[in-house]
Amino acid sequence: VPPEWHGWLHHQTDAVPAADNKYRKEWQKPHLPNQTGTEHAYRPPGHALMGGQRAASTADYSAWQPPE
Repeated sequence: VPPEWHGWLHHQTDAVPAADNKYRKEWQKPHLPNQTGTEHAYRPPGHALMGGQRAASTADYSAWQPPE
C-alpha cells in the first residue's frame, strides 16, 4: 500500500489521496508492491535458489575461543 493512503486506511481522514500527490518529495521512489514470493524477491549470496554457494570467508575471520 503506498504511504499516501495511510491516513485514509486508518480512518484519520476522509480525503482520498490524489494521483498527483503534492506532498511527495522529489527524492522519494515510486511505490513498489512487496516482492516476497516472486522471482524479483531479494535473495542473498548463498541462497538455495541462487546456486547455494557462499563466498569463502576472508582471512580476517577467526572463530572465538573461550579463555582457558
